[in-house]
Amino acid sequence: MTRPQLANQTGLSIKTIRYYERRGLLEQPPRTEAGYWLYGPEEVARLRFVQRAKLLGLTLEEIRELVELAARCNEGEIVPRLEEVLEAKLEETERKMAELSAFRQNLLHYRERTEDLKDRVPTDR
Repeated sequence: MTRPQLANQTGLSIKTIRYYERRGLLEQPPRTEAGYWLYGPEEVARLRFVQRAKLLGLTLEEIRELVELAARCNEGEIVPRLEEVLEAKLEETERKMAELSAFRQNLLHYRERTEDLKDRVPTDR
């Protein structure tokens, strides 16, 4: 698929795809004789991984490192650093989830208090 097709399939802009290529998150694929870049399902999967990782709060540099480590593992290279990075990210994700859960509980508590206060306020009728 061409770059515009890749953009359409992933919901990313062409500019973002080029930026990710410059940052090393996506390798530049081969070109056709007409000069078009041709992308495959691997690039779609990688861009979706980048999108999910960004949602989880990873920086582009952290994502690039994970992508590189995973690619080296896929090539049969044993990469102990990958396990270390993944474990650290899992711990950080668990911590963030706990913080968000606690924050959610606070919001629910204040919403309940607000509703109680509304019930107590007399209306002018």
